[in-house]
Amino acid sequence: MAGDRVVVVWGEGVAVVLRRPAEKGRRSFRSEIRRWSALAGWMLLLAGVTAGAQSISTPSTSALDGPVGGSVLAPDASSQVSQKVEAATEGQLGSKVQDVPAVAPLTATVWQFQGLHVDKIEFQGVTFDAGDTLPGEIAQKAGDPLDPQKVRQSLRRLFASGRYRDIDVRGIRQGDAVTLIFAGSPRYYIGRVEITGVKSERLTSLLEFGTKLDPGTSYTKGALEAGVEGIKQVLAQNGYYQPTVTVVSTMDAADQQVNATYTVNIGPQARIGLVTLEGSDAGFTLEEFRKKGKLKNRSKVNRETTSNALTRLRAQYQKRDRLEATAALQKSTYDPARKELDYQFTANQGPLVKVLTEGAKFSKSRLHLLVPVFEEGTVDNDLLNEGTFNIKDYLQQQGYFDATVQVKVIGADTPSEQIIYSVDKGKKHRVVAVTLKGNKYFDDDTLRERMRVQKADAYLRSGRFSPSLLSADESSIKSLYRANGFSDVTVSSSVQDSNNAANGKELKSAQIRVTITINEGLQQKFGTVNLAGVDPRRINDLKPLLNAQEGQPFSLITLSGDRDALLSYYVSNGFDQARIEIKQVKETADPARTDVTLEVVEGQQVFINKVLLSGVVRTRPKIVQDQLKVHAGDPLDQSALLDTQRKLYNLALFNEVVAAVQNPAGDAPRKNVLVQVTEAKRWDVTYGFGFEAQTGTPNQGTISEASAVLLGLKPGVQYEQNGSASVSPRVSLDVTRINLRGTDESLTLHTTYGLLEKIATLSFQNPHVLGRPLLAFSVSGGYSNVQNITTFQASTLQGDTRLTQKFRKTDTFIYDFQYRRVSVNPASLRVSANLIPQLSQPVRVGGPGLTWFHDTRQPSPLDASKGSYTSVQEFLASSKFGSQTSFNRVDLTNSTYYVFGKKKYVLARNTRLGFENSFGANPNITTDSTSACYGALLDTNASCNAVPLPERLYAGGATSHRGFGINSAGPRDLQTGYPVGGSAVFVNTTELRLPAQTLPYVGDSVSFVVFHDMGNVFDHIGDTFPSIKHFHQSDEQTCSNVSNAVGTCNFNYFSHAVGLGARYKTPVGPVRLDFSYNLNPPAYPVIYDFNGSDPHEAQAPHFNFFFSIGQSF
Repeated sequence: MAGDRVVVVWGEGVAVVLRRPAEKGRRSFRSEIRRWSALAGWMLLLAGVTAGAQSISTPSTSALDGPVGGSVLAPDASSQVSQKVEAATEGQLGSKVQDVPAVAPLTATVWQFQGLHVDKIEFQGVTFDAGDTLPGEIAQKAGDPLDPQKVRQSLRRLFASGRYRDIDVRGIRQGDAVTLIFAGSPRYYIGRVEITGVKSERLTSLLEFGTKLDPGTSYTKGALEAGVEGIKQVLAQNGYYQPTVTVVSTMDAADQQVNATYTVNIGPQARIGLVTLEGSDAGFTLEEFRKKGKLKNRSKVNRETTSNALTRLRAQYQKRDRLEATAALQKSTYDPARKELDYQFTANQGPLVKVLTEGAKFSKSRLHLLVPVFEEGTVDNDLLNEGTFNIKDYLQQQGYFDATVQVKVIGADTPSEQIIYSVDKGKKHRVVAVTLKGNKYFDDDTLRERMRVQKADAYLRSGRFSPSLLSADESSIKSLYRANGFSDVTVSSSVQDSNNAANGKELKSAQIRVTITINEGLQQKFGTVNLAGVDPRRINDLKPLLNAQEGQPFSLITLSGDRDALLSYYVSNGFDQARIEIKQVKETADPARTDVTLEVVEGQQVFINKVLLSGVVRTRPKIVQDQLKVHAGDPLDQSALLDTQRKLYNLALFNEVVAAVQNPAGDAPRKNVLVQVTEAKRWDVTYGFGFEAQTGTPNQGTISEASAVLLGLKPGVQYEQNGSASVSPRVSLDVTRINLRGTDESLTLHTTYGLLEKIATLSFQNPHVLGRPLLAFSVSGGYSNVQNITTFQASTLQGDTRLTQKFRKTDTFIYDFQYRRVSVNPASLRVSANLIPQLSQPVRVGGPGLTWFHDTRQPSPLDASKGSYTSVQEFLASSKFGSQTSFNRVDLTNSTYYVFGKKKYVLARNTRLGFENSFGANPNITTDSTSACYGALLDTNASCNAVPLPERLYAGGATSHRGFGINSAGPRDLQTGYPVGGSAVFVNTTELRLPAQTLPYVGDSVSFVVFHDMGNVFDHIGDTFPSIKHFHQSDEQTCSNVSNAVGTCNFNYFSHAVGLGARYKTPVGPVRLDFSYNLNPPAYPVIYDFNGSDPHEAQAPHFNFFFSIGQSF
């Protein structure tokens, strides 16, 4: 049976309507378009519209709105109707509708099938998964009569989904039924964009950004070529003017994305070539200009070459008081033959501008901060007036509340200008009272926390006041009351300024009394709070998110927070188009109550279709997949995307992680999620340099040969008992190999070299044992040679196996087994000569350990102001584990932090309590009567402790008891006077951390602390707590008895130190400088002195200082 086909095409501003015979053997479709287009134009001009005519027409503003022109078909004709929407893209993804001349539109309708039964709806070109709900969302349903308006809506819905590049609908009539076919070409999206051939990771990132290709966004014609130009532009900005850039694209039809790989050869880096200088009065010769701008000939050109040069030149002009000087780059030209970049600058130094003040003196640096013409490099009325305001505000902060400032310019438009600020400071004032009246709902402290007007105190000697500050405080108080339901609150203020005392005598500083009067008015409260438009399945999840509750104070801030909480819930559950409107109605019966309805328009819920993971080359896919918080079938959660990105970065395996949504602008019910990773280099080398400065640092010198022989030491080496004030530099070098076996396991070689320590450690780490994020395993081993005490230098060869378990965010357990060989260098050991052979013997120590951390410090462990920190460390060394010495050590630490007062004082406390108990025979037992450990000396001489010297408990230093140098607290050798550690330790540190104050030059970056440290190290556990009551050494006079071969001295007492510290705030934590004074340093006998002096009594120093980074605890 013969049939007719009518096609209506929309796309790129052109609509095509034509009728074509359907029999076989006709000429090509394009030739039919040309033939019938020409014929239609002539027919419309000559005869108008008749049945069977063909035409080409221009659509209205929206091609999918309004009536559609068409042709009248014979009622018995079997026909196919097609309506098409197209968005042009690159030719390889689909053909583009050709432009044709437009003529007047037809008024007849093409919807000849209106009312016919739609027996079936088919989709061609774009496929849908079985779970995709988009086909079911179109308005025209199978089984319903054909409705032209519903077909239009269906086209709009499908095209708005973003899945189609172009779309058409065809109708095939069979009897009294019609089959609709929605056919189109799929839209493609940007997939993975890679840059190859560039070694620098930083430059690679810049080039990726320069392509302007965002993964997941719609792919358009010419995007790849534009990316090439963007790369070349970025390279030119970085000094590379002869690159070669090629791009290869691959089409992923299954996932509808186009991947692009740019191969870049950056070519040679340009060098600075010729520099020319233009301008009538530059103020510099060309040679000076190049020198000041550091434009050295043949230097490499980079991204900052020009900007840095201009910045330096403007700084030079400012030093010469040429505040209106101009310097700019006119153009830069690259010479390929010379591979040099030639610059053409223009500069004019302008007039000499002097900024002066009359009536008040300001430092040069302060004036530069207050007057913005220095920073802006120009002079205009706005900047001059801003300087007036800044000077006045500064003076008011100094107590000159009546200060007036005027500015004038002398010699404008001449070679020499003067900007003069005339200042009348007036009489200095002092805010003696700030009174609040009428406030009932909020107490004074709550309101004062929000006020900038302040009464004079020890920190603000004159207080703080100005009319602008007072006005701001009134607004702040109003906002607080209105946020709590007092919509009719009024706030007024009065200021009393007095120059005379009550007795009539003129005051040195005038007194200001500020009174703020508050009329609270009636408090509004919430009435009923309802949710409307919410799916009943979600109502129980949403209600707990609301802070607005019936009977609570009415607050727009509370409602705003509730709206944000609801929107966050919806976005997290795939409703990215959710909207919420708040409606408020005051109750008639009670005007103080306001009923609130949050009307929710949920919109469409979007689900994840597929997660497209790319970039995984050496890493095992499971390692990445275990970190994904987004999965196919889940609601599209933007916060889960960010969490996925964060967790992948935390693996430390990737330089870049991109988590994006494919088709972000489309309205599709199911979308793909792109997770693209760029693996980091597997080998990494880092190095650094640092130092510590403090007292108690072991030093070197010379001793007499006789003393060296007596003590068994090598001549030419000397150490003082308490060390000296010194700087200890150190360098570090770390080599890391990540991505072992395709996992997040790593191998690290850590080395440190300095005067006091030399360390080399190799460690293996598995941060996720068995895929568990809270379980980590590590094995380490290495060698260290450390002298962190003046008494000896210890070397350790050790291995450690450790399992770390994190129970929750605040609690961590560490289970480990340590095995080490410790030895003391006999040439460095400063104890009794006859003990050196025994105490310097290498000892094997091995056993299990357990550590528990509980950390709630905020905002950061380096500078905590609230929270607490607790650690418990247990270690057992036993012969059952192959140890040559047996002891048990428990070390407890607890820190707390409290904030108090409106000035935010911080009271910080740290307490350390440690015990060490040896069991088994004491290796220092001897029958030699001349030994320092013979008989009763075995218990009284701390050097005879059964625990090896490096394993004993020590205290003293920057993070311990600051009344002592490094590890210098506690018992000492009774012949040499050097600290030897003990079996128990108790140290309590209390700090009052003062709020930062504004100071000259440093602003509010410096704060101060006052501290008190007390405690000591004890030879026996039982001596710890009885010593609390002892402020001085018991039987201190015995320490001065140096007539015996071995001295006698009791070190069981609590040493106290007080001090003052300064903290300078930096991005990596505060830089710390502490000065301490030990109120009761220990005395001790010195029988053998390294300087060859006669036996004498000595005492630890009173003063100590420490310089480091971070708070002391």
